[in-house]
Amino acid sequence: MCYLREMPSARAALLVCLSALACGKSGSTAPAVRDDAPAPAPVKQVVELAERPLGLAAHADFGWRQRGGHAVYRTAREAEARGDWDTVVARCRDALARDPGHLEAAWLLAAALGHLGKHEELVAPLALAVAGDFGKWGMASLDVPALAAFRATSTGEAWRRRVEADREAYLAALARSTIVNAGGDLFAFDPQLARWHRLTRTGGLVLGGLATPDTREIAYVARGQGAHQKELGVGVVELARGHTIRPIAVGHAGPLIVAHGDKPVGFWIGGGKPIRWRVLADARLRPTPAKAKRPPGAWLEIKGTSLRRNALPRGTVFADWDEHGLASAIRIGSSNRVVSAPGGLIDGNSAAWSPTKAQLAFVARLDDTCTPGAIAAAAYVADAATGKLVELERAVKGLAVAWAGDRKLAIAGDQGVSIVDLDGGAPIALTGATNLIAPRPRPVCSDPEPSPPAPAPSEADDQPMDGPP
Repeated sequence: MCYLREMPSARAALLVCLSALACGKSGSTAPAVRDDAPAPAPVKQVVELAERPLGLAAHADFGWRQRGGHAVYRTAREAEARGDWDTVVARCRDALARDPGHLEAAWLLAAALGHLGKHEELVAPLALAVAGDFGKWGMASLDVPALAAFRATSTGEAWRRRVEADREAYLAALARSTIVNAGGDLFAFDPQLARWHRLTRTGGLVLGGLATPDTREIAYVARGQGAHQKELGVGVVELARGHTIRPIAVGHAGPLIVAHGDKPVGFWIGGGKPIRWRVLADARLRPTPAKAKRPPGAWLEIKGTSLRRNALPRGTVFADWDEHGLASAIRIGSSNRVVSAPGGLIDGNSAAWSPTKAQLAFVARLDDTCTPGAIAAAAYVADAATGKLVELERAVKGLAVAWAGDRKLAIAGDQGVSIVDLDGGAPIALTGATNLIAPRPRPVCSDPEPSPPAPAPSEADDQPMDGPP
Protein backbone atom coordinates (compact mmCIF):
# COMPACT_ATOMS: atom_id res chain seq x y z
CA MET A 1 0.00 0.00 0.00
CA CYS A 2 1.12 3.60 -0.66
CA TYR A 3 0.27 6.26 1.94
CA LEU A 4 0.31 10.01 1.69
CA ARG A 5 1.98 11.44 4.75
CA GLU A 6 2.27 15.02 5.95
CA MET A 7 5.28 16.65 4.28
CA PRO A 8 7.18 19.78 5.32
CA SER A 9 6.73 21.44 1.88
CA ALA A 10 4.30 21.47 -1.03
CA ARG A 11 7.02 20.26 -3.44
CA ALA A 12 7.76 17.21 -1.32
CA ALA A 13 4.06 16.43 -1.08
CA LEU A 14 3.75 16.49 -4.85
CA LEU A 15 6.66 14.08 -5.25
CA VAL A 16 5.06 11.64 -2.86
CA CYS A 17 1.73 11.80 -4.71
CA LEU A 18 3.37 11.10 -8.03
CA SER A 19 5.14 8.13 -6.49
CA ALA A 20 1.85 6.88 -5.17
CA LEU A 21 0.21 7.06 -8.59
CA ALA A 22 2.97 4.86 -9.94
CA CYS A 23 2.35 2.18 -7.33
CA GLY A 24 0.31 -0.88 -8.19
CA LYS A 25 -1.69 -2.96 -5.73
CA SER A 26 1.19 -5.35 -5.47
CA GLY A 27 3.60 -2.58 -4.59
CA SER A 28 5.44 -2.92 -7.93
CA THR A 29 6.76 0.23 -9.62
CA ALA A 30 6.20 -1.10 -13.20
CA PRO A 31 3.60 0.87 -15.23
CA ALA A 32 0.26 -0.76 -15.85
CA VAL A 33 -0.34 -2.12 -19.38
CA ARG A 34 -3.74 -1.63 -21.01
CA ASP A 35 -5.22 -4.70 -22.62
CA ASP A 36 -6.68 -2.68 -25.52
CA ALA A 37 -3.43 -0.80 -26.42
CA PRO A 38 -2.69 -0.97 -30.20
CA ALA A 39 0.24 -3.07 -31.34
CA PRO A 40 3.29 -1.13 -32.65
CA ALA A 41 3.04 -0.45 -36.40
CA PRO A 42 5.32 -2.76 -38.40
CA VAL A 43 8.30 -1.10 -40.06
CA LYS A 44 7.74 -1.18 -43.85
CA GLN A 45 10.72 -2.43 -45.77
CA VAL A 46 11.74 -0.15 -48.65
CA VAL A 47 12.92 -2.05 -51.73
CA GLU A 48 14.95 -0.47 -54.51
CA LEU A 49 15.85 -2.08 -57.82
CA ALA A 50 19.20 -1.59 -59.49
CA GLU A 51 19.54 0.54 -62.61
CA ARG A 52 20.32 -1.28 -65.88
CA PRO A 53 21.70 0.17 -69.14
CA LEU A 54 18.83 0.99 -71.49
CA GLY A 55 18.81 -0.18 -75.11
CA LEU A 56 21.18 -2.72 -76.65
CA ALA A 57 24.85 -2.44 -77.52
CA ALA A 58 24.44 -3.30 -81.22
CA HIS A 59 21.72 -3.30 -83.85
CA ALA A 60 22.33 -7.02 -84.44
CA ASP A 61 21.30 -7.74 -80.84
CA PHE A 62 17.68 -7.07 -81.85
CA GLY A 63 17.76 -10.01 -84.26
CA TRP A 64 16.61 -12.71 -81.83
CA ARG A 65 13.98 -13.87 -84.34
CA GLN A 66 16.77 -15.22 -86.51
CA ARG A 67 18.58 -16.92 -83.61
CA GLY A 68 18.35 -20.31 -81.96
CA GLY A 69 15.77 -19.62 -79.25
CA HIS A 70 12.93 -18.36 -81.41
CA ALA A 71 11.50 -21.72 -82.44
CA VAL A 72 11.15 -22.69 -78.78
CA TYR A 73 9.61 -19.32 -78.01
CA ARG A 74 6.89 -20.01 -80.58
CA THR A 75 5.92 -23.14 -78.64
CA ALA A 76 5.64 -20.95 -75.54
CA ARG A 77 3.17 -18.78 -77.43
CA GLU A 78 1.10 -21.86 -78.20
CA ALA A 79 1.03 -22.75 -74.50
CA GLU A 80 0.05 -19.15 -73.69
CA ALA A 81 -2.97 -19.47 -75.98
CA ARG A 82 -4.06 -22.50 -73.89
CA GLY A 83 -3.45 -20.72 -70.60
CA ASP A 84 -0.86 -23.36 -69.67
CA TRP A 85 1.40 -21.05 -67.66
CA ASP A 86 3.70 -23.74 -66.27
CA THR A 87 4.54 -24.81 -69.83
CA VAL A 88 4.99 -21.18 -70.86
CA VAL A 89 7.55 -20.74 -68.08
CA ALA A 90 9.43 -23.89 -69.07
CA ARG A 91 9.50 -23.03 -72.78
CA CYS A 92 10.55 -19.41 -72.21
CA ARG A 93 13.36 -20.49 -69.91
CA ASP A 94 14.49 -22.94 -72.57
CA ALA A 95 14.40 -20.18 -75.21
CA LEU A 96 16.46 -17.88 -72.98
CA ALA A 97 18.96 -20.66 -72.28
CA ARG A 98 19.49 -20.95 -76.03
CA ASP A 99 19.47 -17.19 -76.57
CA PRO A 100 19.87 -15.01 -73.44
CA GLY A 101 19.07 -11.91 -75.50
CA HIS A 102 15.59 -13.01 -76.64
CA LEU A 103 13.63 -10.10 -75.18
CA GLU A 104 10.19 -11.39 -76.22
CA ALA A 105 10.84 -14.62 -74.34
CA ALA A 106 11.92 -12.62 -71.29
CA TRP A 107 8.75 -10.52 -71.37
CA LEU A 108 6.47 -13.55 -71.78
CA LEU A 109 8.31 -15.36 -68.98
CA ALA A 110 7.68 -12.41 -66.65
CA ALA A 111 3.98 -12.36 -67.58
CA ALA A 112 3.64 -16.12 -67.01
CA LEU A 113 5.33 -15.90 -63.60
CA GLY A 114 2.94 -13.08 -62.78
CA HIS A 115 -0.01 -15.34 -63.56
CA LEU A 116 1.47 -17.97 -61.24
CA GLY A 117 2.04 -15.47 -58.42
CA LYS A 118 5.83 -15.92 -58.45
CA HIS A 119 6.52 -12.25 -58.02
CA GLU A 120 10.14 -12.32 -56.94
CA GLU A 121 11.10 -14.64 -59.82
CA LEU A 122 9.63 -12.37 -62.48
CA VAL A 123 11.79 -9.36 -61.70
CA ALA A 124 14.90 -10.57 -63.55
CA PRO A 125 13.24 -11.40 -66.91
CA LEU A 126 11.04 -8.31 -66.66
CA ALA A 127 14.07 -6.08 -66.14
CA LEU A 128 15.86 -7.74 -69.07
CA ALA A 129 12.98 -7.08 -71.47
CA VAL A 130 12.19 -3.54 -70.35
CA ALA A 131 15.81 -2.35 -70.28
CA GLY A 132 16.43 -3.77 -73.76
CA ASP A 133 13.35 -2.22 -75.39
CA PHE A 134 11.97 0.39 -73.02
CA GLY A 135 9.83 1.98 -75.73
CA LYS A 136 7.83 -1.22 -76.11
CA TRP A 137 7.64 -2.65 -72.61
CA GLY A 138 8.57 0.10 -70.14
CA MET A 139 5.25 1.87 -69.63
CA ALA A 140 3.33 -1.27 -70.63
CA SER A 141 4.73 -3.05 -67.57
CA LEU A 142 2.76 -0.62 -65.39
CA ASP A 143 -0.56 -1.54 -67.04
CA VAL A 144 -0.69 -5.19 -68.14
CA PRO A 145 -3.12 -7.31 -66.08
CA ALA A 146 -0.65 -10.19 -65.66
CA LEU A 147 1.54 -8.00 -63.45
CA ALA A 148 -1.25 -6.37 -61.41
CA ALA A 149 -0.69 -8.47 -58.27
CA PHE A 150 3.06 -7.97 -58.57
CA ARG A 151 2.66 -4.20 -58.75
CA ALA A 152 0.79 -4.28 -55.41
CA THR A 153 3.83 -5.71 -53.59
CA SER A 154 6.70 -3.71 -52.13
CA THR A 155 8.90 -4.99 -54.96
CA GLY A 156 6.21 -3.92 -57.43
CA GLU A 157 6.22 -0.43 -55.95
CA ALA A 158 9.98 -0.35 -56.40
CA TRP A 159 9.49 -1.47 -59.97
CA ARG A 160 7.20 1.50 -60.63
CA ARG A 161 9.85 3.86 -59.27
CA ARG A 162 12.47 2.16 -61.45
CA VAL A 163 10.35 2.59 -64.59
CA GLU A 164 9.63 6.24 -63.84
CA ALA A 165 13.35 6.97 -63.39
CA ASP A 166 14.25 4.97 -66.51
CA ARG A 167 11.66 6.85 -68.56
CA GLU A 168 13.47 10.12 -67.89
CA ALA A 169 16.78 8.55 -68.93
CA TYR A 170 15.15 7.04 -72.03
CA LEU A 171 13.70 10.37 -73.20
CA ALA A 172 17.05 12.08 -72.62
CA ALA A 173 18.75 9.40 -74.74
CA LEU A 174 16.26 9.87 -77.59
CA ALA A 175 16.77 13.65 -77.49
CA ARG A 176 20.51 13.32 -78.19
CA SER A 177 20.31 10.35 -80.57
CA THR A 178 20.85 10.04 -84.30
CA ILE A 179 17.86 8.43 -86.04
CA VAL A 180 18.70 5.79 -88.66
CA ASN A 181 16.99 3.18 -90.79
CA ALA A 182 18.47 -0.24 -90.08
CA GLY A 183 16.97 -3.40 -91.52
CA GLY A 184 13.80 -1.58 -92.56
CA ASP A 185 13.00 -0.11 -89.15
CA LEU A 186 13.88 3.15 -87.41
CA PHE A 187 16.36 3.13 -84.53
CA ALA A 188 17.82 5.82 -82.30
CA PHE A 189 21.56 5.55 -81.71
CA ASP A 190 22.73 7.30 -78.53
CA PRO A 191 26.34 8.39 -79.19
CA GLN A 192 26.96 9.29 -75.56
CA LEU A 193 26.36 5.77 -74.27
CA ALA A 194 26.78 3.89 -77.58
CA ARG A 195 23.37 2.23 -77.20
CA TRP A 196 20.64 1.42 -79.75
CA HIS A 197 16.94 2.04 -79.08
CA ARG A 198 14.26 0.56 -81.31
CA LEU A 199 11.60 3.02 -82.50
CA THR A 200 9.49 1.08 -85.02
CA ARG A 201 8.62 -2.61 -85.05
CA THR A 202 7.32 -3.43 -88.51
CA GLY A 203 9.53 -6.40 -89.38
CA GLY A 204 11.45 -4.42 -92.02
CA LEU A 205 8.64 -2.53 -93.77
CA VAL A 206 9.77 1.08 -93.24
CA LEU A 207 10.76 2.91 -96.43
CA GLY A 208 11.70 6.23 -94.86
CA GLY A 209 10.31 9.21 -93.04
CA LEU A 210 10.03 12.95 -92.46
CA ALA A 211 10.81 14.77 -89.21
CA THR A 212 9.06 17.89 -87.94
CA PRO A 213 11.14 21.10 -87.96
CA ASP A 214 11.90 20.66 -84.25
CA THR A 215 12.61 16.91 -84.81
CA ARG A 216 10.30 15.97 -81.92
CA GLU A 217 8.16 13.77 -84.19
CA ILE A 218 8.82 11.62 -87.25
CA ALA A 219 6.23 10.43 -89.77
CA TYR A 220 7.39 7.15 -91.29
CA VAL A 221 6.09 5.43 -94.40
CA ALA A 222 5.77 1.65 -94.43
CA ARG A 223 4.59 -1.02 -96.82
CA GLY A 224 1.74 -3.38 -96.04
CA GLN A 225 1.95 -7.16 -95.79
CA GLY A 226 0.62 -10.15 -97.68
CA ALA A 227 -2.17 -9.22 -100.09
CA HIS A 228 -1.72 -5.57 -99.07
CA GLN A 229 2.05 -5.54 -99.63
CA LYS A 230 1.91 -2.74 -102.21
CA GLU A 231 -0.30 -0.51 -100.10
CA LEU A 232 1.25 2.18 -97.95
CA GLY A 233 0.75 3.16 -94.34
CA VAL A 234 2.00 6.10 -92.29
CA GLY A 235 2.90 5.97 -88.60
CA VAL A 236 4.39 8.48 -86.16
CA VAL A 237 7.33 8.28 -83.76
CA GLU A 238 6.84 10.76 -80.90
CA LEU A 239 10.39 11.25 -79.66
CA ALA A 240 9.39 13.72 -76.95
CA ARG A 241 7.07 11.09 -75.40
CA GLY A 242 9.00 7.96 -76.32
CA HIS A 243 5.90 6.62 -78.03
CA THR A 244 5.30 5.10 -81.48
CA ILE A 245 2.02 4.93 -83.40
CA ARG A 246 1.75 1.98 -85.72
CA PRO A 247 1.29 2.58 -89.48
CA ILE A 248 -2.22 3.59 -90.48
CA ALA A 249 -3.23 2.42 -93.96
CA VAL A 250 -3.79 5.24 -96.44
CA GLY A 251 -5.87 3.00 -98.71
CA HIS A 252 -3.67 2.93 -101.82
CA ALA A 253 -0.17 2.23 -103.12
CA GLY A 254 0.74 5.84 -103.88
CA PRO A 255 2.05 8.16 -105.17
CA LEU A 256 1.96 9.80 -101.76
CA ILE A 257 3.09 13.11 -100.26
CA VAL A 258 3.87 13.63 -96.56
CA ALA A 259 4.31 17.11 -95.09
CA HIS A 260 3.86 18.80 -91.72
CA GLY A 261 1.39 21.60 -91.13
CA ASP A 262 0.13 23.86 -88.36
CA LYS A 263 -3.47 24.53 -89.43
CA PRO A 264 -4.51 21.91 -88.50
CA VAL A 265 -1.45 20.60 -86.64
CA GLY A 266 -0.16 17.23 -87.72
CA PHE A 267 1.35 15.34 -90.62
CA TRP A 268 -0.48 16.03 -93.87
CA ILE A 269 -0.93 12.98 -96.11
CA GLY A 270 -1.79 13.64 -99.74
CA GLY A 271 -2.61 11.32 -102.60
CA GLY A 272 -4.75 10.84 -105.66
CA LYS A 273 -5.63 13.07 -108.63
CA PRO A 274 -6.72 15.70 -107.85
CA ILE A 275 -4.71 15.43 -104.67
CA ARG A 276 -6.74 14.75 -101.53
CA TRP A 277 -5.27 15.84 -98.19
CA ARG A 278 -5.79 14.22 -94.81
CA VAL A 279 -4.13 15.00 -91.49
CA LEU A 280 -2.65 12.26 -89.29
CA ALA A 281 -3.13 13.33 -85.68
CA ASP A 282 -4.01 11.40 -82.52
CA ALA A 283 -3.55 8.12 -84.46
CA ARG A 284 -6.36 9.00 -86.88
CA LEU A 285 -6.57 10.26 -90.45
CA ARG A 286 -8.94 13.22 -90.73
CA PRO A 287 -9.90 15.21 -93.83
CA THR A 288 -8.52 18.73 -94.19
CA PRO A 289 -10.68 21.75 -95.00
CA ALA A 290 -11.86 21.98 -98.60
CA LYS A 291 -9.31 23.26 -101.15
CA ALA A 292 -6.45 22.83 -98.67
CA LYS A 293 -2.95 23.13 -100.14
CA ARG A 294 0.30 21.50 -99.11
CA PRO A 295 1.72 23.37 -96.12
CA PRO A 296 5.06 25.20 -96.55
CA GLY A 297 8.31 23.57 -95.54
CA ALA A 298 9.90 20.19 -96.22
CA TRP A 299 7.88 17.41 -97.74
CA LEU A 300 8.40 13.77 -98.70
CA GLU A 301 7.35 12.32 -102.04
CA ILE A 302 6.80 8.56 -102.35
CA LYS A 303 6.50 6.77 -105.69
CA GLY A 304 6.50 3.00 -105.43
CA THR A 305 9.42 2.21 -103.13
CA SER A 306 11.36 5.39 -104.00
CA LEU A 307 11.34 8.37 -101.63
CA ARG A 308 12.54 11.91 -102.24
CA ARG A 309 12.84 14.62 -99.61
CA ASN A 310 12.11 18.14 -100.84
CA ALA A 311 13.53 20.77 -98.51
CA LEU A 312 15.24 23.67 -100.24
CA PRO A 313 16.79 26.03 -97.64
CA ARG A 314 14.60 29.09 -98.20
CA GLY A 315 15.73 32.39 -96.72
CA THR A 316 19.16 31.27 -95.50
CA VAL A 317 20.78 29.95 -98.68
CA PHE A 318 20.22 31.47 -102.11
CA ALA A 319 20.73 29.84 -105.51
CA ASP A 320 19.27 29.42 -108.96
CA TRP A 321 17.78 25.99 -108.28
CA ASP A 322 16.68 23.85 -111.23
CA GLU A 323 13.63 21.56 -111.31
CA HIS A 324 15.57 18.89 -109.39
CA GLY A 325 16.75 21.29 -106.66
CA LEU A 326 20.32 21.43 -108.04
CA ALA A 327 22.58 24.49 -108.45
CA SER A 328 26.17 25.08 -109.53
CA ALA A 329 26.76 27.52 -106.64
CA ILE A 330 25.04 28.87 -103.54
CA ARG A 331 25.26 32.10 -101.57
CA ILE A 332 25.15 31.93 -97.77
CA GLY A 333 22.84 34.69 -96.60
CA SER A 334 24.51 35.47 -93.27
CA SER A 335 27.92 36.22 -94.82
CA ASN A 336 27.22 36.57 -98.58
CA ARG A 337 29.91 33.94 -99.17
CA VAL A 338 29.53 32.05 -102.45
CA VAL A 339 30.20 28.31 -102.33
CA SER A 340 30.46 25.82 -105.19
CA ALA A 341 31.28 22.11 -105.26
CA PRO A 342 34.26 21.17 -107.47
CA GLY A 343 32.98 19.30 -110.50
CA GLY A 344 29.42 18.92 -109.25
CA LEU A 345 26.01 20.42 -108.59
CA ILE A 346 24.84 21.19 -105.04
CA ASP A 347 21.66 19.35 -104.05
CA GLY A 348 19.67 21.97 -102.17
CA ASN A 349 17.30 19.40 -100.73
CA SER A 350 20.22 17.85 -98.83
CA ALA A 351 21.38 21.12 -97.22
CA ALA A 352 21.35 21.09 -93.40
CA TRP A 353 22.49 23.74 -90.92
CA SER A 354 24.43 22.80 -87.79
CA PRO A 355 22.65 23.60 -84.49
CA THR A 356 24.52 26.93 -84.11
CA LYS A 357 24.23 27.77 -87.83
CA ALA A 358 28.03 27.93 -88.03
CA GLN A 359 28.36 25.22 -90.72
CA LEU A 360 26.24 24.13 -93.65
CA ALA A 361 26.39 20.49 -94.74
CA PHE A 362 25.19 19.36 -98.16
CA VAL A 363 25.59 16.72 -100.85
CA ALA A 364 26.84 17.48 -104.36
CA ARG A 365 25.94 15.45 -107.43
CA LEU A 366 29.17 14.59 -109.25
CA ASP A 367 27.92 12.23 -111.96
CA ASP A 368 24.51 11.74 -113.55
CA THR A 369 25.55 9.32 -116.30
CA CYS A 370 24.87 6.28 -114.14
CA THR A 371 28.10 4.70 -115.36
CA PRO A 372 28.66 1.54 -113.31
CA GLY A 373 31.07 2.26 -110.46
CA ALA A 374 31.20 6.01 -111.11
CA ILE A 375 31.39 8.26 -108.05
CA ALA A 376 27.99 9.93 -108.04
CA ALA A 377 28.02 12.13 -104.95
CA ALA A 378 30.20 13.83 -102.35
CA ALA A 379 29.38 15.19 -98.88
CA TYR A 380 30.70 18.63 -97.90
CA VAL A 381 30.67 21.03 -94.99
CA ALA A 382 30.97 24.78 -95.63
CA ASP A 383 31.93 27.32 -92.96
CA ALA A 384 29.19 29.94 -92.89
CA ALA A 385 31.54 32.83 -92.07
CA THR A 386 34.39 32.11 -94.49
CA GLY A 387 32.84 29.83 -97.11
CA LYS A 388 35.69 27.35 -96.62
CA LEU A 389 34.70 23.95 -98.01
CA VAL A 390 35.69 20.55 -96.59
CA GLU A 391 34.92 17.29 -98.39
CA LEU A 392 34.02 14.41 -96.06
CA GLU A 393 32.97 11.39 -98.13
CA ARG A 394 32.25 10.16 -101.65
CA ALA A 395 29.85 7.43 -102.79
CA VAL A 396 28.62 5.55 -105.85
CA LYS A 397 25.00 5.11 -104.71
CA GLY A 398 24.31 8.54 -103.24
CA LEU A 399 24.74 10.22 -99.86
CA ALA A 400 22.63 11.81 -97.15
CA VAL A 401 23.72 13.99 -94.22
CA ALA A 402 22.27 15.02 -90.85
CA TRP A 403 23.80 16.78 -87.85
CA ALA A 404 24.50 14.70 -84.75
CA GLY A 405 25.86 17.68 -82.81
CA ASP A 406 27.33 21.07 -83.61
CA ARG A 407 30.65 19.51 -84.69
CA LYS A 408 29.50 16.02 -85.59
CA LEU A 409 27.79 14.94 -88.80
CA ALA A 410 25.98 11.68 -89.59
CA ILE A 411 26.62 10.50 -93.16
CA ALA A 412 24.81 7.68 -94.97
CA GLY A 413 26.83 6.30 -97.88
CA ASP A 414 27.99 3.17 -99.63
CA GLN A 415 29.46 1.71 -96.42
CA GLY A 416 26.39 2.43 -94.29
CA VAL A 417 26.03 5.20 -91.71
CA SER A 418 28.80 6.78 -89.68
CA ILE A 419 29.15 9.80 -87.38
CA VAL A 420 32.08 12.00 -88.39
CA ASP A 421 33.82 14.30 -85.90
CA LEU A 422 34.71 17.58 -87.61
CA ASP A 423 37.41 18.18 -84.97
CA GLY A 424 39.32 15.11 -86.10
CA GLY A 425 38.09 12.41 -83.72
CA ALA A 426 37.64 8.85 -84.92
CA PRO A 427 34.39 8.29 -86.83
CA ILE A 428 31.73 6.05 -85.28
CA ALA A 429 30.38 3.37 -87.62
CA LEU A 430 26.72 2.52 -86.97
CA THR A 431 26.93 -1.09 -88.12
CA GLY A 432 23.61 -2.28 -89.49
CA ALA A 433 22.27 1.14 -90.45
CA THR A 434 21.86 1.88 -94.16
CA ASN A 435 20.10 5.24 -94.24
CA LEU A 436 19.15 8.23 -92.16
CA ILE A 437 15.46 9.07 -91.71
CA ALA A 438 15.00 9.60 -95.45
CA PRO A 439 16.82 7.40 -97.99
CA ARG A 440 19.81 8.72 -99.92
CA PRO A 441 18.89 10.66 -103.09
CA ARG A 442 19.66 8.69 -106.24
CA PRO A 443 21.05 10.16 -109.47
CA VAL A 444 18.37 11.62 -111.74
CA CYS A 445 19.17 9.12 -114.49
CA SER A 446 19.06 6.06 -112.22
CA ASP A 447 16.39 3.39 -112.20
CA PRO A 448 13.73 3.47 -109.49
CA GLU A 449 14.76 2.26 -106.07
CA PRO A 450 14.82 -1.56 -106.13
CA SER A 451 12.13 -3.28 -104.15
CA PRO A 452 13.26 -4.21 -100.64
CA PRO A 453 13.55 -7.90 -99.77
CA ALA A 454 10.49 -9.66 -98.46
CA PRO A 455 9.81 -8.48 -94.91
CA ALA A 456 10.18 -10.63 -91.86
CA PRO A 457 6.97 -11.81 -90.15
CA SER A 458 5.20 -8.94 -88.44
CA GLU A 459 6.02 -8.54 -84.79
CA ALA A 460 2.29 -8.73 -84.12
CA ASP A 461 2.51 -12.41 -85.14
CA ASP A 462 4.68 -13.13 -82.10
CA GLN A 463 3.26 -10.58 -79.69
CA PRO A 464 2.31 -12.12 -76.33
CA MET A 465 -1.33 -11.64 -75.37
CA ASP A 466 -0.15 -9.82 -72.25
CA GLY A 467 2.01 -7.48 -74.31
CA PRO A 468 1.37 -3.88 -75.24
CA PRO A 469 -0.86 -3.14 -78.23
